[in-house]
Amino acid sequence: MKDLNSAKTRFLRLLIGNPISKFALSFIKNPINFLYTGLGIFVVLISYDNTFSVKPAEQSFFSGKIIFGNQDYHRIQTNEVNATLKPEMGENTLTITATNKENLESVYLKIFKLKGPGTYFIPGDGEIENIGNLIKNLEHYTDKNNFFESTLPNKEGVQNGVGRVNITVVTEKEIEGELILIGNNSKGDQAVLESAKFKIHLQ
Repeated sequence: MKDLNSAKTRFLRLLIGNPISKFALSFIKNPINFLYTGLGIFVVLISYDNTFSVKPAEQSFFSGKIIFGNQDYHRIQTNEVNATLKPEMGENTLTITATNKENLESVYLKIFKLKGPGTYFIPGDGEIENIGNLIKNLEHYTDKNNFFESTLPNKEGVQNGVGRVNITVVTEKEIEGELILIGNNSKGDQAVLESAKFKIHLQ
């Protein structure tokens, strides 16, 4: 019996002398520690969930088929795009620029009197004409034949430049839509952009 009691005593002393046991005993003696532990676990779980649930903002893009003069149709696809929506000449005005980094082909679009989602024509029949330009190489900005404008006539003198932009989504943060555009340069050569789609963060 004495041996059993002394064994129990040695075991208790061993437990009390163990640092881990001391920590466990002090933890149990203070119930508030359970509250802090629960809060800590909750914070960790919330942080872990947010790490995987918060999605990064989608990158802006512009993509379509384009042809300049006698070239073959090819794609213009780029993330080098900018869009602004702000008052200009007293009207809510949308301006979009998109440039292909590989060959510096560029699209320039300006729509006046933007009312929200809907279809807008270029140049349109308003007092202020909408602008749509296709630029063959942005680096050669001094060469006027690089610029294909919807307001210039073709070689036969026909004013066939035209464009249509269909705005499907417009918010304070982004704009989304589709675009087709036909323009001519000063020589009457024609450029065509078709099946273009864009989704751009507003600046």
